Amino acid sequence: MIDKLNKLDLNLNKLEELDKNKFSSNNFKDVNQQLEAIVSQILSSMNIDSEKTLSTDEQVFLENILSKIEKLETKILPKANLLNSFSQSIT
Repeated sequence: MIDKLNKLDLNLNKLEELDKNKFSSNNFKDVNQQLEAIVSQILSSMNIDSEKTLSTDEQVFLENILSKIEKLETKILPKANLLNSFSQSIT
């Protein structure tokens, strides 16, 4: 589980770097697909091991990842909404 959480964390770091750099739709899509795949793997693992509880390290790691996601959401969501409204005004 820690390996999967590490992969998730690394991809969140990539997303954070994308936010800091000039926006690239292709790069964003790639990172987003990787994030979706990793989250799906984590959810599958949790469903398979539903009886198993997370270790303290896993819980702390997961809390840190959730915090990072919330921070990224506050940075990226306004930009995404702006891009979405702009693309809708063009069509």
